[in-house]
Amino acid sequence: MLVTEWLEGTKPRDMPPGERCQLAKTAVKCLAMQLMTHGFIHCDPHEGNLIALPDGRVALIDFGLMAQMDRGHQEAMASGVLNIMAQNYEALVDIFKGMGVLDSTRPDLRRPGTTEDFAVALRRCMSAEGAAGAGKGGAETRRKLIQGEEGGDRRKAFGQLYEELGELAFSYYFVIPSYYILVMRAFVTLEGIALSAKDYTDFNMYTETAVYARRLLLTPQTEGGRLLLKKALFTKEGRRALRIGFRGALPASKRRIFMALILLPLKAIAAALKFLAAFFAPPRGTTQVRRP
Repeated sequence: MLVTEWLEGTKPRDMPPGERCQLAKTAVKCLAMQLMTHGFIHCDPHEGNLIALPDGRVALIDFGLMAQMDRGHQEAMASGVLNIMAQNYEALVDIFKGMGVLDSTRPDLRRPGTTEDFAVALRRCMSAEGAAGAGKGGAETRRKLIQGEEGGDRRKAFGQLYEELGELAFSYYFVIPSYYILVMRAFVTLEGIALSAKDYTDFNMYTETAVYARRLLLTPQTEGGRLLLKKALFTKEGRRALRIGFRGALPASKRRIFMALILLPLKAIAAALKFLAAFFAPPRGTTQVRRP
């Protein structure tokens, strides 16, 4: 056994429910920071690997199970967090392709025997409109907890999303990247610790990770990330996702000012580029001749 530092603290199982839920929230922020900054994340945050320190911080031990994400996957996941919060499920098709979860080489994601379009199936699964298997004609229905109105429903969203995507993989062409199961499992584990505090219903995985997701979405370094940011800024659904993603980070008045400061320069740039393209375009009826 290799020991590098002794830590004095409390294990989650020895904490009262309220403190255990708060520990899970802090741990989620810790993992979200790892995931959306360097893309190198601790993937085994069970109760035995978490210690609540006396000053309110959380300590992670046992770094034997880690995952690495590339920048493109990180930026796509950040966009996914905000779009799920905004219930903009149609946008998740391109986002999941950017995460490497869906087969981007197939224009039609449906497996043989599946009639329902993937975007429609995804919306239905995440909005209490039926079961994941209904894409093949099944009539099974069940109550969905994703994006419910009450905190007690919404807090279970992430674990159910993981379950729903697993079911959809039987009907659509998924590609499971190496990081996917490890990362999803890590956050589901932390959500389970929070849910074990049954009297505390304010836990929501998406709101806890939004602070890092919006920062990453606004600072893209890949072509895919820049495209996702463009959609966020120049589409009605994308702007709604941004507004909801910044809810709680800024007062309503400052949030409106922030959105205006972002959108006005970009609109001006877009207008200028459109003017320059029209100005330098060859006159109609002329033929461009390339020099040898």
